[in-house]
Amino acid sequence: MNLTRAVFIFCVFGLQIDRVQAATAHTIRGVVVTPDGIPVPEFTITVRRESQKPELYPRKRYKNGEFTVRQLAGDKYQLRVSSPRYVTARLDFDFKSHPRPTEYSIVVLHPYRNETRVLKGAADTVSVTALQEKIPDEARNAYLEGVERHREGQLAEAMMQYGKALRVYPDYLPALRDLGTIYILYNQPQSALTFLRRAQQIDEDNVVISLNIAIALTEQGDYAHAMKLFKRVLSRYPRLALALYHIARLDYLQKKYNEAENYVKQARETDPRLLEASLLLVNISLKENKNDQAREALLQIRQTMENKMISSFIDEQLSAFGS
Repeated sequence: MNLTRAVFIFCVFGLQIDRVQAATAHTIRGVVVTPDGIPVPEFTITVRRESQKPELYPRKRYKNGEFTVRQLAGDKYQLRVSSPRYVTARLDFDFKSHPRPTEYSIVVLHPYRNETRVLKGAADTVSVTALQEKIPDEARNAYLEGVERHREGQLAEAMMQYGKALRVYPDYLPALRDLGTIYILYNQPQSALTFLRRAQQIDEDNVVISLNIAIALTEQGDYAHAMKLFKRVLSRYPRLALALYHIARLDYLQKKYNEAENYVKQARETDPRLLEASLLLVNISLKENKNDQAREALLQIRQTMENKMISSFIDEQLSAFGS
């Protein structure tokens, strides 16, 4: 199976389990895992409270994939979960709208160079013209140096090396693609699209480039064009789980829960280990008041991860859900 590198965002879901409001102080409990379900050994959480007054943001370090944040007395909070070599994840909580004493979250942190499972033959497919191109050694060496910096999370340095490669060889497809993904990480979708669309002109059938363009469009709120592009990818690769998942995610964002459920189930059938799909199914099920389906999805996550700490955490979720 071929591997490819792409940035896939929107991978964090707080599992919304309703409980009776018991107190003004709230607690957030969670686990932080890699896309393969392995607990992240060390990570930091920054707690930001929505406030009109300037205030310091407390930071706390955690180990072994599990965290608890207590005594949150305000209405709205944002948690930023970060770890070396992983893309920072953000969780937003509104305790006024959803008054629960305890929130449960499974956080998926993706590496900066995200080597994602795709269908064999769908990864890094390039045109005959691109394959015949002669890449100057100076451009290739700069690009490879950028890849190493990218993998280590040194994004500014990676951008410099990708830029150097492009100055030597402006149509260097991997450099255009990877520079676009860094701009996605920087939450600059318009800049990302500048490079990704140049890459698409060189190789219009590259599935990774198409997926990342659709992701950037999603970040801009251009759901219609993003959906069109995701479905174009899906028409070529009908069993590409990532395309199915992102279509479901778009439907979920637009509160089209029936459509989202259909697509996310197909994604899970195609790739049962795609963790984000199972987490999304839990949220969709809770929105539709399909409690049995939500419970089943949680149990499948528990079985897939095969980790005692995560199993205990999910058991606690199931207990809270049952109450």
